[in-house]
Amino acid sequence: MIKKEIRSTVFNRLKKYDSSANYHPRVIDAECEVVLNQMYNEVAGASPLSLMRFVKGYGYTTPLDVLTEASTGIYYTTLPESIVPIMDKASGVRRVAPATQTGKKFNPMDQREWDLMMNSSFAGYVKNKIGYCVTPTRVEYYGMTGAIITSGVRMDILVPFSKYLDTDVILVPEHKDGNGLGFIDRVVQSFKDKPPIDLIDDNKETE
Repeated sequence: MIKKEIRSTVFNRLKKYDSSANYHPRVIDAECEVVLNQMYNEVAGASPLSLMRFVKGYGYTTPLDVLTEASTGIYYTTLPESIVPIMDKASGVRRVAPATQTGKKFNPMDQREWDLMMNSSFAGYVKNKIGYCVTPTRVEYYGMTGAIITSGVRMDILVPFSKYLDTDVILVPEHKDGNGLGFIDRVVQSFKDKPPIDLIDDNKETE
C-alpha cells in the first residue's frame, strides 16, 4: 500500500474502537514508525538478508559523493536520508556498492573492527574489500580507492516511515507477533492504551 492508504486503514480501524477518534495524521505516522522499526529489527533477528525487500535505493540515478574529511583523512558519504537503526553492523545501511562495476565489495564493520584494521600491519593486504562503518549522519570507509572516489557509490537503506511521501509505496513485513497481530493490528493495538478524547464541554477539569 501507499503511505496515505496505510494511514487511512489505521484511522478507520480506530473508529471501530472509539467513534470519537480524532488522531492527527502525524500521530498515526509516529505510531506506524515505531511498530515498523520494531518489525524490521525482528526480521533482522530472523533473517537479515530479508531486509533487502524493504530498502530504498539511493545513488542509482546520480551517484552519492565520496568525500574526504580534511582533519582526519577519513573517506565518507553523508547519509542521503535518515535510517532505521538495526542491531547489527550494517544498521539501516543494508548495502553499499560502487556506482560502476569495479570488482570491489563493501563489508559492514563496527567501530572496534575499524580501529583494529587501522592499527594492523596486515591491513594493506586486503585488496578487494572496502569496510564501511555506519554512524548517525554518514557512512565512513576503510580501503577506499581513487576510482570509487571519482565515480561515487550507491546505497540501499531502510528509511523511517515518516520520511516517505504520502504517494510512496511502503512494503511492510508480513510476520505476526506472539499474539497473532500483523503490522496494522499492532499499530491499532498501540492506540488502545491511550485515553479517548473527552468531548464533554462543561468547563470542568477532567481527572
